[in-house]
Amino acid sequence: MQFSQIIEQHELINSLIRIADKKRVSHAQLFFGEEQSKPFAIALAYAQYLNCSNKIRFNENSDSLIIADSCGKCLSCNKYSKLSHPDLHLVFPNTTTKKIESKNSSELFLNEFRDFVLRKSGNILLDDWYNYLDVGNKQGTINVRDANNIIKSLSVKSYEADYKVMIIWCVDKLYYEAAPKLLKILEEPYENTLFLLITNDRENILPTILSRTQLVKIPNIKYTKVAESKYLLLFVEWLRSCFLYRTKVNDIILIIEKEIVKLGREEQKQFLKFALEVFQNSFSIKIGLNKLDNLLEHCDEKFRTNFPSFITENNIEHIYKEIEKAILHIERNGNAKMVFLDLSIRLGFLLMNK
Repeated sequence: MQFSQIIEQHELINSLIRIADKKRVSHAQLFFGEEQSKPFAIALAYAQYLNCSNKIRFNENSDSLIIADSCGKCLSCNKYSKLSHPDLHLVFPNTTTKKIESKNSSELFLNEFRDFVLRKSGNILLDDWYNYLDVGNKQGTINVRDANNIIKSLSVKSYEADYKVMIIWCVDKLYYEAAPKLLKILEEPYENTLFLLITNDRENILPTILSRTQLVKIPNIKYTKVAESKYLLLFVEWLRSCFLYRTKVNDIILIIEKEIVKLGREEQKQFLKFALEVFQNSFSIKIGLNKLDNLLEHCDEKFRTNFPSFITENNIEHIYKEIEKAILHIERNGNAKMVFLDLSIRLGFLLMNK
């Protein structure tokens, strides 16, 4: 995972880079923030950067763009991209399943977790992980066996990296009997060992864990004016073509090929999430739940006036489901051209047959 794959959080990323470059990396850091703010992806990209053997530099004076990144090509980066680096250790909530019926631990689910993270491009949510494992109503924990494995993994020297990195995702799920086992190693870590703890629920972390970590607040993601403007112009152009799906499908294909495909997978997902927000926002305004915040405020008046009339109680739920399905297909490396063409036709049908 490279910093460049994370299209937001540039200010925080630059702060982490500067700290790393000054050799002031704290041995135990707690990344906390909303799940949607991408704390796991940032921690993973940070670990890759620290162990990259050929770091690349950009504009040192910019606060809006990243100032450096891992190269993505060296031996360490190649292994990190597959989550297979021998000095990268991953611990996460787990429980019994049909496959692992007893004595569960993160170690036994490592292949599944790697696949899950890679499918999601590092942008992972706990509920999605539980769904991936098909655990039903069970809740995962980081248990005593996990704690013992952490100590065992870090007790040996690093194989090849500058840092042995232990990423503990959802550390708030740490079982109370497992916590004491980690306190000493957090307070007196082995040489060149880095703990990156991640949570979206800091209040449920033991004070003894908190006191041994450096806190790193992950800001909530908000669209910048530049990004929102870019997405809005594309949204209006795309939706206008969707309305003509019966007669001018080639216009849809042209927009997809010239504009949407070139965004890249992560920005395609962000664009679809923005589209969801526009539909929700416009529907809320139409039914009187929102009278102040109009995401279409800066588009042309004709579209702003007419668009909400096509969104009704009969089609809004179907529209949500189609966009969410498209996001899922993009996450699973579906062909972007085919995903957006199918979505465009379906949205055109739903809007025109309101």
